[in-house]
Amino acid sequence: MELAEAVRDETAMAMRLLGHLARAPRGGGGDKNLAVSPLSLHAALALLGAGARGETLDQIVAFLGPAGGPAHAALASHVALCSLADDSGPGDDRGGPKVRFANSVWVDAALRLKAAYARVVADKYRAEARPVSFRDKLEEARRDINEWFESATAGRIKDFLPKDAVDRATPAVLGNALYFKGDWESKFDARSTSDDVFYLPDGGHVSAPFMSSGKWQYIACRAGYKVLRLPYARGGRGRGRDTGRLFSMYIYLPDERHGLPDMLRKLCSDPAALIESSAALTEKVPVGAFMVPRFTLSYKTNAAETLRQLGLRLPFEYPGADLSEMVESSPEAEKIVVSAVYHESFVEVNEEGTEAAAATAVVMTLGCAAPSAPVHVVDFVADHPFMFLIKEDLTGVVVFAGQVTNPSSST
Repeated sequence: MELAEAVRDETAMAMRLLGHLARAPRGGGGDKNLAVSPLSLHAALALLGAGARGETLDQIVAFLGPAGGPAHAALASHVALCSLADDSGPGDDRGGPKVRFANSVWVDAALRLKAAYARVVADKYRAEARPVSFRDKLEEARRDINEWFESATAGRIKDFLPKDAVDRATPAVLGNALYFKGDWESKFDARSTSDDVFYLPDGGHVSAPFMSSGKWQYIACRAGYKVLRLPYARGGRGRGRDTGRLFSMYIYLPDERHGLPDMLRKLCSDPAALIESSAALTEKVPVGAFMVPRFTLSYKTNAAETLRQLGLRLPFEYPGADLSEMVESSPEAEKIVVSAVYHESFVEVNEEGTEAAAATAVVMTLGCAAPSAPVHVVDFVADHPFMFLIKEDLTGVVVFAGQVTNPSSST
């Protein structure tokens, strides 16, 4: 029950983030492609919460959701140790998803992590503490951090932290990296892929490659939109292999060509409907016209301002932030605040399956004053903007979320 409540909160957080970024011009705007990993952000905030106390901790917990701190810590731990633990291997020849989920803490060599914090992040979140010297070897520290992210995302996210992301006053950086590569349970035939028209939010259109299939599909019709579930193959042939997780992509297609903003508002205001709509997709239905575009997109942002606007303010404020459970007591420890939350996501969808990666870095500094399923034939023609999720279905956690407004553009 505790885990289920935290998953509901994580889904609600996913929709808050996606809805806010879709509306904000600086976040890309409603006419731009978007991709974020709510789960990566959740993990990074869990690492931050483990080092916070007082009102700062209360605000982090409130931002994550009403399930409470222990529930969200349990979810972050479950994801790191179970749901997204990397158990793929060379014998996994059925196309089971390759999953990597890694946490890390980089702390300046002049500071020491508190033993309790180091123990919690290691035992609960599999986060390794890595000493670096921001003060004396700044560029080397940044390079080491970026190399870790590049390795953890199979090379999909390079040069993650820009040069001005850290400086000699940086005491610590908290990081999460996530990588996913999975084949569809039922692959598309590339010979059936053909170019067709995709209608853009501004009234224009582009030509895009559309995958198609005559096979029955997991589709549900809702008021104003349809939902398609595309499950990924599970790995291994032996009994009990990869039975602890099941991944699927969900595509939410508004009935109206320009209906994405209204659909997003509806789903953001009622995350329970989002959970119910995906949970109900257990029976396949016959399809008529069926087209889904191939797409590749990447998205990068400093999410600090987004988090502030959504109510998470104290970790960024001095005085105000209390992150004193992270490092041993010192004059510097009392001034630690969050300066930036860098986030980058990559998603590629084609006939074979999906490859996706995400990176989140919480950079710190020293503060200064500042209905039932249909039984008839269903058409599903994704020739206009839509929303997508990648979820782990057994827990329900949202791993990636985004919107596609132009499949011919990578941004």
